[in-house]
Amino acid sequence: MTTTQDYSLFHILNDYSIDLWKRQIDLVMDKHGLMSFITHPDYLRTTPERQTYETLLAHLARLRDEKQVWITTAGEVNRWWRQRMEMRIVEDGDSVSIEGEGKARARVAYASERDGKLIFTLEVADRRTKRVCLTSARS
Repeated sequence: MTTTQDYSLFHILNDYSIDLWKRQIDLVMDKHGLMSFITHPDYLRTTPERQTYETLLAHLARLRDEKQVWITTAGEVNRWWRQRMEMRIVEDGDSVSIEGEGKARARVAYASERDGKLIFTLEVADRRTKRVCLTSARS
C-alpha cells in the first residue's frame, strides 16, 4: 500500500502529525503487507514538515528494532522477490532446506487450520519454532 503522500497530508489535510501514517502502518502490518512511503524534498523544506518527516522516520526505526520490520528500497524488494522465485525447497530425509541465492533470508513455513484460523509454523533464525496465527477467510 502506498501511504498518504506528504503533499496530501500537509497541504490538503493540513495535518502535521504522523497519526494518519501510524493508522495506515497498523492496518498494513495487521495483514503482513508492504508499505511504500513517497515523500518529496521540496515539500519537506520548512520546519513543521521536516519535523513531521523526522518523527515518521523515528517511528519506522522503532518498528524496525522492536518488530523486525524490513525497511528497504523498492529495488531491494524487487531483488528479493526475483531471488525468491528462483529458490527451491529441498527434502533430505526428514528435513527440508532452501537452496538458491538469498536463502539466508528465507524460511520454510507450514500452514494448517485450527478452529477456523490459519496457523503458520516456521523455524526462526535461532532454530526455535514460532507459530503465527491468522484468521482465515472462508467461502
